[in-house]
Amino acid sequence: MTRCHRTALVTTIAFAIAAPAARSQPPSRSSTVGSAEVARTPQTTARESVTRRAVSATVSRERALEVLGGSQRLRVVRASGVTDVAPSATAVTVAPGEFLFRKLSDTARRVRASDVDAAVGRPDVHPDVMPSPRLPALPATAAMFAMPYRWMTVDSAGVERVLVPYFVLLGGGLTYDVESRMYRGQALIGVEDTLDRDAQRITLVRPLRMLLATTKGGRVSPAQVAIAHTSLDYDSVHIESPDSNVVRISTGADEAGIFVPIPVLGMTIAMTPQQRTLQGFGLATTEISVTLPRGMSRRDNAFVNFSSSGPSVRPDRVRVSGEEGATVRVRSGLPGADTIRAFIDGVEVGRTEVVSELPIAFLVATLCGIVLGGAARFVGGKRRKRVRSLPWDIVKGAPFGLLASMAGAVGLDLAQLKLDEPGALPALVVTAAIGAWLGAKLLDRGGGPVPAAARGSP
Repeated sequence: MTRCHRTALVTTIAFAIAAPAARSQPPSRSSTVGSAEVARTPQTTARESVTRRAVSATVSRERALEVLGGSQRLRVVRASGVTDVAPSATAVTVAPGEFLFRKLSDTARRVRASDVDAAVGRPDVHPDVMPSPRLPALPATAAMFAMPYRWMTVDSAGVERVLVPYFVLLGGGLTYDVESRMYRGQALIGVEDTLDRDAQRITLVRPLRMLLATTKGGRVSPAQVAIAHTSLDYDSVHIESPDSNVVRISTGADEAGIFVPIPVLGMTIAMTPQQRTLQGFGLATTEISVTLPRGMSRRDNAFVNFSSSGPSVRPDRVRVSGEEGATVRVRSGLPGADTIRAFIDGVEVGRTEVVSELPIAFLVATLCGIVLGGAARFVGGKRRKRVRSLPWDIVKGAPFGLLASMAGAVGLDLAQLKLDEPGALPALVVTAAIGAWLGAKLLDRGGGPVPAAARGSP
């Protein structure tokens, strides 16, 4: 083997040994990073693009004006804050949890079942129309208000939602609570999707938060509500107020808020007189029963004060509870109607009327009694009398009969008859008769002058 041949053989063996080693070494870091970036970037970009299309939507200004109206400024509510949409913007991108917001007015409007409603299933709504809430059957007294707020958002599937909040005042107003001496009531608050009114409960990605407060004293509890879904399951709040009031509802997008009028329902107690027509001039009395209205608990108590346009009421202040009522008495006055009013904490809560009439029945009963008393005196005389002396016996006893009858009418039992109702007409006849008879007999014993025509024969 020549020298040239040996050199070639060594070189061949060296290359054969070095080649596997070179293939077994890892690639450099720079080449790894570069190849990875080239492989990842197109896939990542595609996934991010698909994600953005799935969770966000671009709303044109025309569409926003169509469903939200154009009377007020358009705002965007995001987690980072609230901003106004520029007048020159032609479209706005909204993601789940973000809202396009618009306020239509400052005062909530009451709605009824007969009001014009948004069509079900249509892709648009009329922002100037206040749709009626899809609440379950409520009492006819419930007052329903559509709040002038509109929120537009999209769900995780990119479906548009237009949310309208509602305020339902149960009972139509606040009722008086005698224990706290305040008016109290309950209200319901919720939102509905006006684009898809047939949809079931839809959970919102971001809840709608509202602050509630009264403007004329009192309070609302809880003072903040967070509505996290759309459905018939409304949240409830309790309102307490010293009188009729206004509830201000505000959100992060509208700090000035909107206003809902809250009326009060005056408490009315029952006042029932035993007699509505009385003999006038103080000759008769009647009792008036006073009870608290139905629905008040047995532990409720209230002090009731009375006033009258005629004779005073006795007693003029009573305590009434939900368990039992009270009774007051009023006497007749001059002929005419007398109005009796009841007050709790200075607020009128009831009234009734009692009519006083001319005491014709009293006078007739008294006259009958006087005639009977005079006749009894005439018949019971020791000496025989002429018939024409009968009028004199009647005249003698007339003043006494009248006094006795008046005493019986006002409740005095001068003759100690112990009648259950001395003012009743039969009782007046008996009382006047006894008074006339005793008066005529008293005069006879006194030896007073007797007219010649009334003297008996010797």
